[in-house]
Amino acid sequence: MPRRRRPGQVSPPAINSGDFLSNSCEAVRGLSFATTVLCGALLSFGVAAGDPGPAPGGSGLQTVPKVVEKDSQGVVTQVVPEKPVPASSGGGNPGAAAVAHAEGVGEVFGAKSVGSLVVDAVFPVGSGSTVRLRQEIDSVPVFGASVAQSLSADGSLLSATGALTQKFRGAYPQNPSTPPAEVFRTAVRAVADQSHVPADKLSVVEQRANWYDPKLAAVTDADSQAVPAYRIDVAGSAKWTVFVDATDTGRVLDSWSDKQHLNRVVCDADSADIDTDDDDSETTQCGGSSTFTPDRTEGKPPVSVADVDNIYTYLGDADAFYNKYTPLADLSDFIGYDTGDGHGKALRATVRICTSEEREQKQQEWEPCPYRNAFWTGDHMAYGAGLATQDITGHELTHGVTQHTSGLIYRDESGAINESMSDLFGELINITMGKADSEGRWKIGDGSALGVIRDMKDPTARRNPDTYKATYWYTGPSQSAFVHINSGVGNKTAQLITDGGSLNGQTVTGIGIEKVAGLYWTVQTLLPSDADYATLSSTLTAACKQNVTNQVAGTTTADCAEVANATKATKLPTLNRT
Repeated sequence: MPRRRRPGQVSPPAINSGDFLSNSCEAVRGLSFATTVLCGALLSFGVAAGDPGPAPGGSGLQTVPKVVEKDSQGVVTQVVPEKPVPASSGGGNPGAAAVAHAEGVGEVFGAKSVGSLVVDAVFPVGSGSTVRLRQEIDSVPVFGASVAQSLSADGSLLSATGALTQKFRGAYPQNPSTPPAEVFRTAVRAVADQSHVPADKLSVVEQRANWYDPKLAAVTDADSQAVPAYRIDVAGSAKWTVFVDATDTGRVLDSWSDKQHLNRVVCDADSADIDTDDDDSETTQCGGSSTFTPDRTEGKPPVSVADVDNIYTYLGDADAFYNKYTPLADLSDFIGYDTGDGHGKALRATVRICTSEEREQKQQEWEPCPYRNAFWTGDHMAYGAGLATQDITGHELTHGVTQHTSGLIYRDESGAINESMSDLFGELINITMGKADSEGRWKIGDGSALGVIRDMKDPTARRNPDTYKATYWYTGPSQSAFVHINSGVGNKTAQLITDGGSLNGQTVTGIGIEKVAGLYWTVQTLLPSDADYATLSSTLTAACKQNVTNQVAGTTTADCAEVANATKATKLPTLNRT
């Protein structure tokens, strides 16, 4: 995450780029449709970036027999051909194959003449791959508009999942990379009004041009039409995303809070009282110009603070898990951050923080110590005392993985799926590393100062729903409550797929941790950022079939039947099939 700037201070001009990609791609973003950009996550796997050049023709997805899944508004969300569709060119180069398929994919998704598709990232999945393509209009990305192609080893298309804008209006009145200063003032005012934090305590940390389509930003029942906008990241007590109209710079189109409740570098705050409303970017950062200097770094011996040593160990365990069960060979490279302190790009965490920040929802003060929470800021983690447990660490770290893969928007059902992904991978790490006994299995927070906060096997025990829109489903105004409470449905689905069980008259036979880890990694690479539970349901099906084809963890068609049974058990909605 870039250093914070004072309100109105302009960030360096940003090259037009897609969302959720590492800085290593900056130099090649904004290239045309016909250019394959193998970057972002792909570089993390050690595959060289390349440009195979234009791909003649298309894949023919438009004409082959296929199942087309649509959401409640009739927008195409997933396409599964009856048989794998060979690429007209590209073959074993997944980026080139994806470009060959892109014309047909764009047409079927209703965006034939709306901008272009550009390869964002390639993720290995068994012998095949998932290729994510972003939609651009006049070389400017459309926020949330992407399609993930499931490809076999020879580049054949197995399925496509995502969402694209189908129409747009307007144009940028000036160079999109240089927004007027009024854009920043508008964004800061909006966050000040919503967060009740004074404007002088807020700062702009990043800006970029993005076409904005409310439907792709997970706005319920919104009309789908993209308009030119500026996406502004504002920091204070939390990080906010604000979209300002590029043609009316005093108008806010949308805004939400992104704060999510990491080589290893761990700092000890030693119960320091931190003002989380402060605009200093290093308020809880570990290393660099922060108040906190590293207490333990990679390869160094244990120190005298249990929370420091525990987090150091748990970060290593999480890295080992992702290395074993997914293609992510190095979490430090994938989601780490370099503060310039000489320790390089690292998983960073600060423990034992305290805060007297006002608790707005209950209009009362937090007890300053211990701070009863943990959070991922976008580049590091922070913990209150006693929250250094394996599952909580895996949970917060997975927010970072999600940020750099599917980019699930942190509100409504996409936010609930985001939380569920973190709960699942946090608990899988906990189980595989031997930190969860039979009593603590599937219980998030077990052994922490907070105690159990969510039960994935029995969400209703913590007043979370285990069935879609059933008992305990939250419909109130708090987004924090919505994403955490309603994650119970995704949690129960994942637990049933793993261990099996019965719910709502449906019996499921579990497929085990290794297959589930592979399944949900593929799901992570396929989901669009505005996914809802219906999209998750269809993506679980598509991901399982992809894992069978690409020989991931020995996944079988019988396993896929159990995945389907689990989605029926929790009554996940389905997309409309045509």
